[in-house]
Amino acid sequence: MSDSAERAPLFEIFSSIQGEATHVGERHLFVRLAGCDLDCVFCDTPASRRIPEQARLFLPSGVRELPNPLSADDLVAAVAALDEESGPHHMISITGGEPLLFVPFLQAVLPRWRTRGGRILLETGGHRPDELAAVLGHIDVVMVDVKIASSAGIETSATVQRRFLGLASRVECTVKVVVSEATTTAEIESVASMVSEVAPQAPLILQPVSGAKFGPPTGAHALLLQRAAMRQHHDTRVIVQTHRILHLR
Repeated sequence: MSDSAERAPLFEIFSSIQGEATHVGERHLFVRLAGCDLDCVFCDTPASRRIPEQARLFLPSGVRELPNPLSADDLVAAVAALDEESGPHHMISITGGEPLLFVPFLQAVLPRWRTRGGRILLETGGHRPDELAAVLGHIDVVMVDVKIASSAGIETSATVQRRFLGLASRVECTVKVVVSEATTTAEIESVASMVSEVAPQAPLILQPVSGAKFGPPTGAHALLLQRAAMRQHHDTRVIVQTHRILHLR
């Protein structure tokens, strides 16, 4: 593997609670890669779409800046330092941006964490099945963010989504869909039907949108969407972004 393949742009590395989906409330060590090939309206970290000159490592003792792109060795060292100062952690969460843009880099770092007993959660847009297949052996949990037009402003091909979910369901898999005041029962029923067919063991999380162009659903609307989804996929839950309530990263 070339040295360039073992480097990737990072946005930030920090310790916080997992604020979304089925592992909500756990203490995770977050590795946020920079760069994304999507442009979702609801994105809550739009700055991570761009590649900064310096990545930020948030330690209890202070913030360190690391020059981009980081080498695999530099990232492993940064994660070890943060784990020592802020740990223990339930899991390492790889997020973005879109982490699957950097498969060779992930292939270089993920096995090193797994051999030390670390569990890995991958948060992804769910639109790069070939790339997921290349790293799935090093992943414990896949959190798939299915895009719908009423909140993301974009939609991923149903064929691509189905292939991605089929792969993700080989490990622990959670499907998340951000919902807004404009989300329809037809949209949610379509997602729920796909999950039920392709990844029946995966919980479906309806996550009210926050801080975006579209407003969040009312409580009554969220219940309506959940009821519609449960007709197709029983394990459907409504979970808000807990870290936003606590004003955490």
